[in-house]
Amino acid sequence: MTAYPAAGRQLKSALTSCASALDTAATKLETAHTTVSGLHEAAATAASEYRRTHSDATQTDIDNHVRQQLDDPVTKAGQAITTATNALTTAKTALDGKLGEEGFGFFKGIRQPGGADFLPGDHPIDWEKTAGYSPTSLASANAPADPGSGPGAGGGGGGGGGAGAPSSYGNTPAPKPQVVEWIKEAIQVIKSPEMAAILRKRGLDVSDLDPNDPQDIERIWTIIHHESGGNPNAINNWDINAKNGVPSQGLMQTIPPTFNAHALPGYGQIREPVDNIIAGVLYTYSRYGNLAGHPGIASMAGGGGYKPY
Repeated sequence: MTAYPAAGRQLKSALTSCASALDTAATKLETAHTTVSGLHEAAATAASEYRRTHSDATQTDIDNHVRQQLDDPVTKAGQAITTATNALTTAKTALDGKLGEEGFGFFKGIRQPGGADFLPGDHPIDWEKTAGYSPTSLASANAPADPGSGPGAGGGGGGGGGAGAPSSYGNTPAPKPQVVEWIKEAIQVIKSPEMAAILRKRGLDVSDLDPNDPQDIERIWTIIHHESGGNPNAINNWDINAKNGVPSQGLMQTIPPTFNAHALPGYGQIREPVDNIIAGVLYTYSRYGNLAGHPGIASMAGGGGYKPY
């Protein structure tokens, strides 16, 4: 049954990627339409006025006048069209990647109901434990990981988001290697000498953060998993923040005011994975003191469910 949530998350991520690409393409098309329409209207007006004051003007004269007045409108229109065309190509590539190659086939690999549990009478059970499964605990999270295992190594089911060794926190699946890299990079930025003075000014003590600490990576991933499912473009459009015009966004689902208050210089793009992790982690330290104090982490460490921050 654990295959269904993983497939559902993959489907959600694919749909979000397609929707984001289509939204971007639509925005570029609208911009191109507005640009070209505006240039056409301005060119027509400039040409009409020039004809009115230059009755003997040739078409070449008129074209040159319009080009000078509007700073080469044909080139500007062409650039707008090229930008829109590129956005459409990007959207098509995204859709082909999900619909053409994968075909939203995230549930195809799940075996159909059958076997002993679905047949009348007594039959031998043919269940087999998932390969690579080895329960972990909070106490073992700090232990050195074997090569190719654990949340930092991307082993087991890390690439698929759920088939590998489980997290110490409930049923949180292992993170994808790319997410681990984002987390490590974010911690490295936070711990860099260039940011030390800024953190001191904010009164933050992040001395316990370590990009090579499996527990830090696991805690941040647990927050990311429950907040966004690992999707950098995730946007919450239905809660009170969204109704107030500040929807939570990105991997750690920060609202823009909170993101802006806790972002670091040079890392101010809310849906950039590393930038969002930085702001989310620093917000956690600012409000709860450390990662362990995050309500979701604290609850799950005590055997409860995840609680948002």
